[in-house]
Order: sequence, then C-alpha cells, then structure tokens
Amino acid sequence: MSSHQFDPTKITVADIFRAKEERRRRLAKLPFEEKIEILKRLKAVPAAIEKNEQLIFDSFLKLCPDFADEPINDWDVVEEWYAKRALQPPAKPFDERPDIIAATISGKKIGIELKSWVNREQIAEARKEERSREIILNAIGEQGRNNTRHLGHVWLAAKQVKFDQSDASQFRRQLFSLIEQVDREWPQKPDWDRDSDFRNDRRGDLANFPVLAKYLDQVAFQTHPRFDSNWIHFPNRGGAYSPNDMLGTLSHALTVHKSDERYKDLKERVVLDEVYLLVHYDFKAFAYNTPFEAPNFGFKEAAKFAKVTLSGEGGYFDRIFLFHFLWGEEKAERIF
Repeated sequence: MSSHQFDPTKITVADIFRAKEERRRRLAKLPFEEKIEILKRLKAVPAAIEKNEQLIFDSFLKLCPDFADEPINDWDVVEEWYAKRALQPPAKPFDERPDIIAATISGKKIGIELKSWVNREQIAEARKEERSREIILNAIGEQGRNNTRHLGHVWLAAKQVKFDQSDASQFRRQLFSLIEQVDREWPQKPDWDRDSDFRNDRRGDLANFPVLAKYLDQVAFQTHPRFDSNWIHFPNRGGAYSPNDMLGTLSHALTVHKSDERYKDLKERVVLDEVYLLVHYDFKAFAYNTPFEAPNFGFKEAAKFAKVTLSGEGGYFDRIFLFHFLWGEEKAERIF
C-alpha cells in the first residue's frame, strides 16, 4: 500500500494484520514509524466499508457463486432492488428487510440477511480507550525529534478518566520535565537495571507530577528500540487471550438471530422463495475484538463449532452461512 496515495476501498487484510498485530506479534518486526503510519491510514477507512452490505455480499458471492445451488442472475441491496426496478415495496418494516434480494437463473427469489459476528461491548470499550489516548496525544502535541541521550521511547498507560483540556499545557510540561529527569538520572542506574524504568502513580513515582498522575497509571521508559519520531505513545493492546470469548459471541449471535421474530413472516411479506442468514466476521471484529484464531484453531474449527451450536436447526432461515470477510483471506462455509 503506497504511502503517497491511499485508497480505502483497496485496503487488504495484510494491511490490517500489520496495523493490528498486537494480538499476533507480527508488528514486532516493523519500524515504529511504519506502524504509526499504518494505524493512521486505517483510521481513514470510512465506516461504510465496515458495514456496507453491498461490499460484503459481493465478496461472498465471488467466493460462493453457487451458494443457492444455482447461479445468481440478479441482485441488489433491498432499497435499490425496488427503486431500480420501479417496484412497489412492501409495507414497513418489510420494505427494509432482508438486506439483500437476489434472483437465481431459474427465477427463484432469495432474501439474504447480513449480521456481524462482533462483540459490541469490546468494540465500545476499545474505541473509548482509543479516544482517550488520542486526546492525551493531542495534549502532548508536537513531540519533535527524540533528543534524549539514553531513552529509546516512552510508553504511556492512561487512566479511564475524562481529560480536562485546561490541564493540557501542564500535562505536556510535566511529561517533558519527567522525561528530562529520567534521562538525566539514567547513568546513575546500575547496569543490570538500565533496560527500562517504570514510573507508577500507585507507587508514588509520579508524586511530583500531579497532572500526569491525574491521567496516567504509568509512564514506561525503554532504551530499545530507539524511535526518533513518534517516540511518545501508547503500547498496543494485547496480552493472552482465548478464542472462547468470540466463540461465545458467535454462539449467542446464532441463537438470537435464527429465532428473531422479525423474520418469522419475512418470506410471505416480501414474497421470497427462501431466506438465508449470512453471519460475517469483518474489520470491526478484527480490529477491536479478541481474536477467534489460536494455535490449531481457525475458521474451519469456528464453522464446526457453529454447526454444533445450531444443532441442525436454522430457525426462520432456510440456510445459514459463516463468512470471514477480510479481503485477501475470505473464507465461507454453510453451517446450516
């Protein structure tokens, strides 16, 4: 992906893997400046790419052209299906259901409802943390070149408190004062203790910097690697995880969606021959949720888990599919 021209419609899973690799540890080999640039580019991806039904279904259809046991002759998102063909839509709320309407080569009319496999609570929490970090970085402002003699980079750990903008100038002043102090005192540290230094609010290390203590749990100073720009930042979210969290989310989503009363009379109301459910794992889930991948466990195993969860019962849907919608790594499987 060129650094000179960014086209969000052509972002691939490789780009996202590089940007969000705190969970897979692939970012470790990238220069820090490149990580920051990738993250900035990802923020430019419009929300439409994350939730656009047309993009999702088009990708699914290319991967599984015979998902209905015969080729699809015509299809559209529900709003355009009626408008483009000058058709009278059904009464509300069925004029907006399902997400996709398709016609097979034999004339069979199929409705496809799209649902995300995401943990919305995790997404909300991650985005809240992201906003908090951005506010603090804005308060710091231009970092300039890393002119310290002994420090490679500085990591910040933020508290979950609202930042008062009137503290911004003092926050910046105290942070650089702390950095100057740590850098100055670094040669006094014993050799065995020179790789890192952690200043904690709870231990009182930040007692002389009250504005920092107000918003930060910890400031970590590392000698390696050395970053000349963007050298004051936040560590990537990560840590140990289990795929059980996202499998629980998937199980809940399948159980709830298949029995959703909104789809009980959908075929009759919209005049459809069949109604399918397409549950997709997308960019929001990849960027913000706990991964479902683990050693010896991936999409194939998740699909098997989904089949067991459904126990051969599709509720109000004639077929249910699981779709891994990350460009470059698309996978799909019928689970009912």
